[in-house]
Amino acid sequence: MLRGRPENPPPAVGDAAGKILTAVTSTGFPGIEEAYATGERPVGVLFYQGRLGFFLPYHLLQSMRFEAERVTLLFAADEIILTGRGLHELYMRLAAQQVSRIVEQGARHAAVSEAPVLIIKIERIPRSRDPA
Repeated sequence: MLRGRPENPPPAVGDAAGKILTAVTSTGFPGIEEAYATGERPVGVLFYQGRLGFFLPYHLLQSMRFEAERVTLLFAADEIILTGRGLHELYMRLAAQQVSRIVEQGARHAAVSEAPVLIIKIERIPRSRDPA
């Protein structure tokens, strides 16, 4: 029997990225109970809409706009519109590039949830390029 380090060592118990990885891989997709998750210096944001997910890196984020129940994120190739309630906290964490995951919770969840932050809808609009 050979002894050595395992090929893929498990994440450290206190590691924030390890907690997120464990939570996502254990069920396949994150639950809708938590509108967003933060991590230490994430490289981008994972967006989840039901069984659809996509990733956009922070270095492509060009601008953000906050309104009462809406946050608009303008990336190089996409415009992301988040609709919900209590979004100022999420907006501030996005500005600090602390958010690692955003989950669309839906209108049905909004009707029964008393959570302070709730994402009702994530809308992804591809930005068109003007032909030269």
